[in-house]
Amino acid sequence: MMPVETKTKIHEDSKKLVIQDSDVKKAMDLIRANGYVTREDFKQMDDEEWAEGFDKKIIASFLKVEGEDPYIYFEQFDFKGGDIDSIIFDMDRVGTRDHALALLAKTIHQEAY
Repeated sequence: MMPVETKTKIHEDSKKLVIQDSDVKKAMDLIRANGYVTREDFKQMDDEEWAEGFDKKIIASFLKVEGEDPYIYFEQFDFKGGDIDSIIFDMDRVGTRDHALALLAKTIHQEAY
């Protein structure tokens, strides 16, 4: 019988997502004012994992506010040159994914496909 090789899987659990409550509050205020946030507002949104976690925290925080029920949506878009960027937006305010793409492209000075 051949020995079974065991592989040690390295988990990225050590990579903690640090999301400050003050950033969540700021994002909520920006979404209320503009309808969306991007890496221009939070540089950490360059990291997809951070941006997804941030989205979840924003949604959870809006759920705690009586009288507010925005449809918060996280999306990533590809841009010419291979860049991928994230946007977190209120679908009720932005309207469509295409409009979210246009807003993101304009905000980060990129050209969409």
